[in-house]
Amino acid sequence: MVGYVIELPLRWNYLALKPHLPIHTKLGYGLMLNAITDMWLLTVGLNRKDLNPASITVVKNYIGFLNTMDDYLDDIDDRPTTLRFKKGDELWERRKELFESVRQFDPQVQKKLKRTISASTFTMLGAMAKFKKSGASDLAGALFIREATAGEICRATAELFNVIHEVPVDKAKAVEAAFWNVGMVLQVHDDVGDILKDEREGFSENLVLQILNRRPVEKARLMQALARRKGCGYGTLVRLAPETAREARVLQERYLAAIPESGGFERIRCLLNLSVSFGGQSVALRSIIDRLDL
Repeated sequence: MVGYVIELPLRWNYLALKPHLPIHTKLGYGLMLNAITDMWLLTVGLNRKDLNPASITVVKNYIGFLNTMDDYLDDIDDRPTTLRFKKGDELWERRKELFESVRQFDPQVQKKLKRTISASTFTMLGAMAKFKKSGASDLAGALFIREATAGEICRATAELFNVIHEVPVDKAKAVEAAFWNVGMVLQVHDDVGDILKDEREGFSENLVLQILNRRPVEKARLMQALARRKGCGYGTLVRLAPETAREARVLQERYLAAIPESGGFERIRCLLNLSVSFGGQSVALRSIIDRLDL
């Protein structure tokens, strides 16, 4: 993990992060992209010197576009199944940045990258529309939308890397399946930190909040204790809502267990256990990651 921090200045040029962003946000974003990149390198068996640095730009722009799309859809009562781009707005600019970064590759690779981006976007749009229409406000609904968004974003990120570096099909599919589970492990972790914000905003997609909603006594105790705070760490959840914390850990471990234990994937499991896993050994490191704006 120290290596990720040391290498950030070397890769920041490729990330093209907005100059106005605070340093902790740049650090968090850089750590996330660096970690995702290195997890992918480990699983495909590629040396860092063979990494095409332009692939990091594509991945960064892809994630940025989807985050902006999600914010755009949050502001619309009836989520559409198609996007309306208005020239000059943020969603337009993000889309423009993404497809400009794709143009630096040869035509065949461009075509595959655009296909991946389009398929992933429409998969998520369809899921969002279905979730909105259902009016779901329970754990099953939260699982549905998180798997179709957080899991899909991470899976498609691996696919973008695979396309650019021409990874063989069988290996590519295995890596993408593992990365889908990585996305869900990370999402359960993030949802703990967002419990308070999502409760205040009525955000029903939070997995851990939906688990907490099943236990009104624990919820009342947690909300009262953290009334003036912005976030909630896993240690606090264990102390104030132990049954909720236990179920959240079981859920996270289900996704972690789906990642293979060999073939390079064991290194992903090790990294997750050292950072965001509730059952991991490094409590100090996890507490630092909890405070980063990822």
